[in-house]
Amino acid sequence: MSNQITGRAYITVKGERLRSKEGATLKFGGVEREDVLGDAGVLGYAEKVIAPEVECTIAHNAAFSLKSFMEITDETVIFETDTGKTYSLRNAWCKGALELSKGEVKVRFGAISCEEN
Repeated sequence: MSNQITGRAYITVKGERLRSKEGATLKFGGVEREDVLGDAGVLGYAEKVIAPEVECTIAHNAAFSLKSFMEITDETVIFETDTGKTYSLRNAWCKGALELSKGEVKVRFGAISCEEN
């Protein structure tokens, strides 16, 4: 068993590793439980489904096409950690308008499912 804690993540889209900066995040998705409260205290919980999501900041250069990323609607996004865990977002899409600022582009991907490999 390794004592290493996840510190870095590598994001791959369309078979190419992105030039992602530090701080990429993965939401695994699934069921989220919320407290249900009443006058007498906690009544229980209610569930709602949360979509998987990857968010990262990409260092922009001439090879990065904003348009091609905006058109992503059915791709596999791989989130690989430096501890060897890999997560695959299936049927992923780019979630919003991209903004280029100070040489960086924030990208968010939503997906139908997330698999731990």
